[in-house]
Amino acid sequence: MNKDLSDKIDSTKNLGIAMAVYSSTSIFGPLIIIGGLGLYLDKKLDTYPWLLVISIFIAFITTNVLLFKKTTALTKMIQSQKDKKIKEDESKT
Repeated sequence: MNKDLSDKIDSTKNLGIAMAVYSSTSIFGPLIIIGGLGLYLDKKLDTYPWLLVISIFIAFITTNVLLFKKTTALTKMIQSQKDKKIKEDESKT
């Protein structure tokens, strides 16, 4: 296998791993922190399960916002790299 192809595969693999880790933390982080806070307040205020349900809903919204921002940034980065590659190819001809 040639060196460039090997580098591209490694780069793609690393990007995939990084996105999986980011997605997992974006999902479980808000759920644990915000959901945990809701559960704690439910127990403290004796309102179980209402604050827990509300906090899970807020965690869901937070997760979607985080993933949307990351996806948008990643899409812009990929488009930028694509445009750069096209310009390099045009300058070679």
